[in-house]
Amino acid sequence: MDKPVTLGSVGRLIEGIEIKFGENDEVLLRGKTITPGYYLRESETKEAINAEGWFHTGDAGYMKNGELFLRERIKDLFKTSNGKYIAPQMIESKLVLDKFFDQAVVVANERKFVSALVVPDYKVLEAYAKDHAIAFQSREELCNHPAIKKLYTERIDTLQQDLAPYEKIKRFILLPDAFTMANGELTNTLKVRRRVVYEHYAAQIDKIYADAEAGK
Repeated sequence: MDKPVTLGSVGRLIEGIEIKFGENDEVLLRGKTITPGYYLRESETKEAINAEGWFHTGDAGYMKNGELFLRERIKDLFKTSNGKYIAPQMIESKLVLDKFFDQAVVVANERKFVSALVVPDYKVLEAYAKDHAIAFQSREELCNHPAIKKLYTERIDTLQQDLAPYEKIKRFILLPDAFTMANGELTNTLKVRRRVVYEHYAAQIDKIYADAEAGK
């Protein structure tokens, strides 16, 4: 009987397929069942398949216990000002598995460290506040309450335990309003429009890094 596949893995290599990892941990594959190229598209073929026959998938990934895990599309990686590459969707997906998180958008490109814009699951959070006698008059007040900030700091620290130090969220902001299609922050398939989100929250993002520089 085949071994079960780990949650989050795309599976194990089939017979006849070779794998190695290139720049930025890009998954490279080679084998008889891998496409020899794109039909009548010579330039695209040369770009995708090198002289040694390795197919560049465009995905960053890693192997663990014989299974392949994908992290991010290479084109979607962020590069910090320190030259480290960050996979934002991988980090965000860890956060939103937690019941206290509704949405999360990572900020890192050309920044000194990783930060995040976090939208709490307010149904869960407001119930928590009630159970712990945390008084608030608005979501803004709830987001800024020291006990709530401490709660999210602890949960983020737990959720990112297996990340490299440079991948970990160092600072975050809790937002009172969700990202929406109406505001242009989500596509019609509910994917985040990062550029729009960054524009809408530019002042808050800049403050994260200004406060860090000032040691606040």
